[in-house]
Amino acid sequence: MRPVIAEGLFSYQIGGSERVGVDVATEFARRGYDVVCFAFYDSDGPMRAELESKGIRCVNLNYETYRGALKRPAYQMEFWRMLRRERVQALHVHHATALILCAIPALLAGVKHIVMTEHGLHQLKERPAYRRSASFYCRFASDITVVEPTQAQYFRTELSVPLRKIHYIPNGVSTSVRTSAGVANARRTLGLDDNLFAFFNVGRMNPVKDLGTLLTAFSLLPSETRGRSRLFMVGDGPDRGMLEARRDSLGLHDHVKFLGARNDVANLLIAADAFVMSSRTEGLPMALLEAMASGVPCVATEVGGIPELLGDQRGLLVPPGDPERLAEAMTSITRSENLRAQLSSNALERVRASYALAPVVDKYLRLLGLPPRLV
Repeated sequence: MRPVIAEGLFSYQIGGSERVGVDVATEFARRGYDVVCFAFYDSDGPMRAELESKGIRCVNLNYETYRGALKRPAYQMEFWRMLRRERVQALHVHHATALILCAIPALLAGVKHIVMTEHGLHQLKERPAYRRSASFYCRFASDITVVEPTQAQYFRTELSVPLRKIHYIPNGVSTSVRTSAGVANARRTLGLDDNLFAFFNVGRMNPVKDLGTLLTAFSLLPSETRGRSRLFMVGDGPDRGMLEARRDSLGLHDHVKFLGARNDVANLLIAADAFVMSSRTEGLPMALLEAMASGVPCVATEVGGIPELLGDQRGLLVPPGDPERLAEAMTSITRSENLRAQLSSNALERVRASYALAPVVDKYLRLLGLPPRLV
């Protein structure tokens, strides 16, 4: 009987940690493991559809469907039943909040390897009660991984996690071959003429992404540049309505397109001339890695792990919350084909050397107590 790995996503919606979970689960399955997936805060969505299209089983374990004073123990009992029913041998989850819900039932179910991957620290830093709970439940994980090296120190000093349990494993991504025919087809699908410059942003539409600053920056582009540019915003979230209103108030309705949540981001990025990210805080953003892996030159704020990704002429870095500086960087990248070629070439080389998916999955399997492959 093949070992069973359970992969727990935060949700089934488009997001960075969800992308990591789907890619890792897919690679586990490709290597011969039996994989079962679930989402702590969702029952359906584009990521579930993608997993199931690849033959990966998904089960319903949505905490938000539980009600009443005993909802947590009721959920944990159902979680324990799932682990026993599926004969799960190893569990991989994302974000410290997952351990609050699943760590104890996993231990009671006899799961020997419980690995939690943390993608960002802003919730831990901003919510003291959550930080205290995370500190308590982290002790039940066999190992904790972080996607950006400086996060390890936070877990050691602020959450009192033993150093032996903390590991740095970056997000991994598959690179794609960018062909002129593929670019032409992708741009035609989006109605992009050859003379239009296409900026893309991918991510959840929530406050930490600071997409209002991105819209303001786009409005500040020189009129000639703005006239021949388009901004495609891929994703969904609580800020979407506000952002659409902001776009219209800036007179950008014909220039900024909201594409919603998509599970074909890699195909969309083929159409991009540049990728732009305005986040106030990040860990190691998967969307940025995907853009780099697609050969797209990038502009992003210098927060979290982004300077490590885009330093040394692999992209353009700007301060967070500064639409003027962001507009300057966006303008410069539209004006120089040589600059775009240099940035994308350097970035692709960096991704291949340090962020390839295969060695990342090797590291996860080692922590899960499993061999690199079964087949």
